[in-house]
Amino acid sequence: MGERKIKSIESTSIGKTSRKNDDGIYTGENFVAVIDGVSHKSTIKIDGKEIKIANIITEAIKKIDSPSAPVYAKELTFEEFVIFINMYIKKYLDNMNFPLQERMLEATGAIYSKYYNQIWLVGDCRAIYDKCALEHELKIDKVYEDIRAKVIETLLEAGYTQEQLLENDISKPIIANSEDIPQYIKNEQVAKELQEYITDTMKQTLLHSGFTEQDITEQHLLEKYNNPRKLQEYLKNNPNAGEYGYSVFNGIKTEPKNCRVQDLPKDVKKIKLFSDGFPTNILNNDKDLGYAIRQNRKLAQKDPLGINENKTVRNAVRQSEREKFLAIDDYSAVCFKIEYLKERDDER
Repeated sequence: MGERKIKSIESTSIGKTSRKNDDGIYTGENFVAVIDGVSHKSTIKIDGKEIKIANIITEAIKKIDSPSAPVYAKELTFEEFVIFINMYIKKYLDNMNFPLQERMLEATGAIYSKYYNQIWLVGDCRAIYDKCALEHELKIDKVYEDIRAKVIETLLEAGYTQEQLLENDISKPIIANSEDIPQYIKNEQVAKELQEYITDTMKQTLLHSGFTEQDITEQHLLEKYNNPRKLQEYLKNNPNAGEYGYSVFNGIKTEPKNCRVQDLPKDVKKIKLFSDGFPTNILNNDKDLGYAIRQNRKLAQKDPLGINENKTVRNAVRQSEREKFLAIDDYSAVCFKIEYLKERDDER
């Protein structure tokens, strides 16, 4: 097998609304990446200028992949790569006189390294290589999705309509403060059962996050972490957070232990990297990205509340001019193939 060469096939990056997209894509000689800015933590404004963490990270990758970069730059291991990316984010913001604060900017990503022939997953971005799916699910998001689905199903049974919940997703305040459930659901027994479901689900999540029954009781953890979003701050970049730990880029630290590094076959041919806005099953085929985009929109139309076929943490976004649903999240993907340059006999 000769030297590998990256050849781009196609890419797309579409925002859930026409005016906003938190994702970024990079394709170069030694690296390919899809970067997904974390909702509400992906963008800041400095002197009226919008700064996206996805753009900072793709700029950083471009720096180490440029012809003028030192040779060792393309040979960065995954651990060295995440250290460099976070240092770059911090330096970038320092130069803008913007003090970096934890939880200020966050992103996940899927990166291909040609030198190591590896895929690196930070957070819940995904990949497919020669029809082999590679995921790194954020289990805490799955907890939120399951709780949200249960809340919305209960609200629908209580008389709320789909249209009402699309206009005002009251599952968010309910999940944030389950003690407020009686304000939304008047049936006392139903409200009590829903509150117990949320409490039991959070207790099981805590037990899988490195805590014991004794910890939960003595430290009053069910009061401290009464919903998935609060617990998320403990789990993030925490090497001791059990199976629910996960990592992000944030300019401070990315915990390698909570990421995924996948060696690829020496003869790998086709690779797709994509954000979690794309369900894996609609990309794991030989069809182009246009097909995947159409399927994504059909899914948003079919299940706009995101509680059935594609459980999510949010509703689909309506395209007001046509009253159709665009998507449930930003979605980005890049498809590329690996070509192999044949070795001459005297190089073997």
